[in-house]
Amino acid sequence: MALIFSRIKSAPAEGLLILTTLVTLVYSVNFMFASGCYVTGGEGCFTLLSNNTTPSDAAFGKGAPEFAFNGILMFGILMSTLLILNEGAKGKWTIMLPTLIGFIVGSIVLWAMWEDNGSSEMPKFVTPVITLIYAAAYYFLMAEDEVNDGLSEFKVGLGVKDPVAIVGLLFVIATGLFYVVRQIINPESVIEAVTAGELSDGLGAPSKVTVAFSGALLLVYVLWAALILMKGAKGMWPVAHPPLFAFLTVTVANYFGFVFGPLRVFSEQNQMDALAGPMTMLVFLLVYFRLRPEGIEDGMTMQGEPADAKNFDVMFTIVTIAICAAFFAVNMIRG
Repeated sequence: MALIFSRIKSAPAEGLLILTTLVTLVYSVNFMFASGCYVTGGEGCFTLLSNNTTPSDAAFGKGAPEFAFNGILMFGILMSTLLILNEGAKGKWTIMLPTLIGFIVGSIVLWAMWEDNGSSEMPKFVTPVITLIYAAAYYFLMAEDEVNDGLSEFKVGLGVKDPVAIVGLLFVIATGLFYVVRQIINPESVIEAVTAGELSDGLGAPSKVTVAFSGALLLVYVLWAALILMKGAKGMWPVAHPPLFAFLTVTVANYFGFVFGPLRVFSEQNQMDALAGPMTMLVFLLVYFRLRPEGIEDGMTMQGEPADAKNFDVMFTIVTIAICAAFFAVNMIRG
């Protein structure tokens, strides 16, 4: 019997997904809007969570922009979990398996690269716990919720037909893989490209574990794009929508960051990194439109009711306005 979301049949799975939603909501909102306050220990500013550092700690004031980016990637995962809760879990292995892989890799890099620098160790323990909770939810969804529907028929190949969409997806996958490998295998190269700013603004260079965790979260998006390419577009709207909203948020956050600051001095590498998010959003949005004739929106629902392209266009516009308004309000309040 469902607890709150009627389209989830397994009550244990629903409870576990709700818990995952709440944790990712807190972390994503905190990192997106209060990353600077988070890395400076929360003194004199508002933050839902703090890394509990003081100016005497090595972690103080380091990596706020990178934490903000991680928060946005978590926001996309949050959207994917809410989509499952709202629309049902049948066939949603396409969402959950890549997310679970990302959580597992994230847990590994947190423990393998953790530095004793005075920062709160809470993420080091929360991430493996959420990974287990999410895995348990997936297990409970296998029976009456049919989360694995279609998995046995999946074959590695080229499922998308439109040549522009194929090139676009290959671009997204290749760009994502570049950053995933670079951030997990060689996070030092990312850190070396950073010109550190004021620690009081959170603009110190990030730690290896922060950079590597970005790579683990990005891996989820790479796998989502790869699934669309291999499985084909038909009915893949649940996989396409979360990354669309995530990289829309990256683009909006970049704009407000450049307007309101504070900013580090950018190297050429930083400029390329800053452009990668908006470029991915534009390419992926183009891919989405190109795949409409191939049925990417087949079976699309909103709150369980049948929806069409017009419904999504309206929703995308509303979400864009809401995201922009949220960043505008936070930056105006921050002063």
